[in-house]
Amino acid sequence: MTRLLLDEMLQLRAAEILREEHGHRAAHVCEFGLDATADADIATFARANDWAVVTENVVDFARESDLVLVFVLKRSLPAGGAQAGALAELLDRWVREHPNPYLGAHWPR
Repeated sequence: MTRLLLDEMLQLRAAEILREEHGHRAAHVCEFGLDATADADIATFARANDWAVVTENVVDFARESDLVLVFVLKRSLPAGGAQAGALAELLDRWVREHPNPYLGAHWPR
């Protein structure tokens, strides 16, 4: 199963929901002390530890081709308190539909 590492602009609560309610291996960068860390360093960490990076930061991560990148735009999710749950549902569905994702960019719907 794909391990999901959520970038800092996404809610920690989404990683918690993915673990607690959906049984996924998911974490937020802050849980590894990687908040406010350069994107290249997050990519290096993810690559070395076999994590897929879930991020809104398309520009900085788009050139990373040797890891799984899951791009999610927050504006496509409900605002406020419902956002974490909606993100968790979206990612849960994506992981189930893509049990062995290819390296590179993914855009779950």
